[in-house]
Amino acid sequence: MSKGTKLVLLLLGLAALSWGVYECKYYYSYYADLKDRPWAYSRDENAKLLVGAWQGEFRDPDGIAKTIRLNIVEPVTDEERSRKAGRRARKRSGLGSRTDKRRFDGSATVSSHRGREAYELNGHVQTEDGHRLGMIYFQVDDELQALRRNFIVNSALEGGQWQDDRLTLTLAFTFTTATGSGYSSSADPRYDKKVTVQLSRVKS
Repeated sequence: MSKGTKLVLLLLGLAALSWGVYECKYYYSYYADLKDRPWAYSRDENAKLLVGAWQGEFRDPDGIAKTIRLNIVEPVTDEERSRKAGRRARKRSGLGSRTDKRRFDGSATVSSHRGREAYELNGHVQTEDGHRLGMIYFQVDDELQALRRNFIVNSALEGGQWQDDRLTLTLAFTFTTATGSGYSSSADPRYDKKVTVQLSRVKS
């Protein structure tokens, strides 16, 4: 066997080894998420997950009828998983994976006759199956475009419930003045009012 043939075979072997390592890392990550994040991933494409779009109706502390739509995204997309599998291993710092496995992110919009409110959100599930939720925090997407003299969504309280096509959240609010600052008054019960909203899955 010539040296050129040996070199080609060596390169092919290294490429096959590299691809094998990539495949192992990719599927290890995927199957770990199937186990640790059953609320976000399933091999059943028709499975009902917490991840997805949700919509519900409520009245804010001023009595204004509003529609809220949430979009909870996959913690790790297929593209991100593929990209991470192709990286060399490196040491991690910060919170351990056990904590990270229960975190989720997404976005929300609240619409009414007064206009549209856009938010980013982040929260976590309290149980492994994801049916009980912890706090969900809402952050106005663009402070300069936020509605004034309005009760904006501040958070969803701990204890939210998800089951199949139903999601129940209790919302807390912050009042935004004409200048964009927050305001509250203990003498006015509106400023401490919490509102429970029933959301349904938005069919794709």
